[in-house]
Amino acid sequence: MGACVAGGDTLVQWLSLMLGAALPMWWLEFRGVAATVAAHDRKQVLVGVATIAALQSVILALQMEMGGRTGGTVAHVLPVLLGGGGGLLVVAMFRPELLGETVPAAGRAALALFHGRRLGEDERLALLGWAVKCIFLPLMLAWSWNWIAGIEYQLPSAGVFYFYTLGIGLLYAIDTAFGLIGYLSTAKCIGGEIRSVDSTVLGWLSALVCYPPLSVLVVDTWLIARNANHWQDWFESSGVLPMVWAASILLLTGIYTWSTVAFGPRFSNLTHRGIITHGPYRWSKHPAYISKNLSWWLISVPFLSKSGVWPAVMSCLTMLAINAVYWVRALTEERHLSHDPIYRQYALWVRRHGLFAKIWRSAD
Repeated sequence: MGACVAGGDTLVQWLSLMLGAALPMWWLEFRGVAATVAAHDRKQVLVGVATIAALQSVILALQMEMGGRTGGTVAHVLPVLLGGGGGLLVVAMFRPELLGETVPAAGRAALALFHGRRLGEDERLALLGWAVKCIFLPLMLAWSWNWIAGIEYQLPSAGVFYFYTLGIGLLYAIDTAFGLIGYLSTAKCIGGEIRSVDSTVLGWLSALVCYPPLSVLVVDTWLIARNANHWQDWFESSGVLPMVWAASILLLTGIYTWSTVAFGPRFSNLTHRGIITHGPYRWSKHPAYISKNLSWWLISVPFLSKSGVWPAVMSCLTMLAINAVYWVRALTEERHLSHDPIYRQYALWVRRHGLFAKIWRSAD
């Protein structure tokens, strides 16, 4: 399998991953929805398209100019985004009724803000929902491509850690591909519509500091423990311990990727698009955050330092600060989703029957 990934064409591999993940999900999730083709006001639709284009342009500029290396990768997918924007404009001009309700609602929101009118609930939801898409969709698009393309260049130098390099590349490629599919899949016919968007400042900040451009100012600059060290620098290239260490990282990363896949077409930051109770969410409300943060401890080994105890302590403290960011993200997400009674029932069940509840009972 590794030779196939390393030697094949990146475009074919990326399209195979995307279509292989998206088409079965869309088919399985498709449900009959009564056709409600509305005759939208063309002005609202065109203003909506212009608003979305303006949002996307500003966000892309910030990601490319201030987002460092990880944010700058969105420049590679500009042709795809421009093509998508052009297609959206053509449909808006000739078949606006095909665009659903969120595009004209975004247009009404822009007109309301221009005239100083308070936004309606549908307008606010549409504007925030499109803002979320404009932030994360380009990143997922660029990162899923880069993970697939990067495997070919990393494997020749992987040595005995070939399985680790291949595994990490594939897992993160799957994770970002499913993330991209989630941001593309907001149609009612597959149950992926956005029901609500977190409207709190703390909710948005705690999420955005983990992504460029804000991640450059916070996680990647102030809290550098995750990138300052690497576990392979501390282990010999042979023996049982490095193999066990690598397998542990892959296991945690696998749980993280599984958590994304469990969302199906409903994956998205900052939005409520349905409550997920299967997969690793049977064990915990936040399996992705827990497994990702634990994997970072194993990858960056901040507790090891060649400069003495104090630098190791500081590295551990900065890693704990990164963990705290994700703890705040978890709290804000719970606060947002708690408006849904189904989530409250799920949270109560996990508190009583989840993995940590079983661990506590076993300890007692």
